[in-house]
Amino acid sequence: MMSQEWMLDILSDLRCVAEKNAMLDLTEHLDDALLIAAREIHAAEACLTGVGDNDDMGEGLPGAARFNDIS
Repeated sequence: MMSQEWMLDILSDLRCVAEKNAMLDLTEHLDDALLIAAREIHAAEACLTGVGDNDDMGEGLPGAARFNDIS
């Protein structure tokens, strides 16, 4: 399976642009989108590789999303 992590990079770039332009609501929504995308990518990869549910999902996240709660 081709990695879908490129989506995280694009969402992170969009988030940075929104933040630089003081688009605070959009920045928050893109934070949420980053977390959702990371969860779904992790879940899809876990299904294919048999990785457990207790793995750290935030480690590979770009920017500020890596510091948010992923529970």
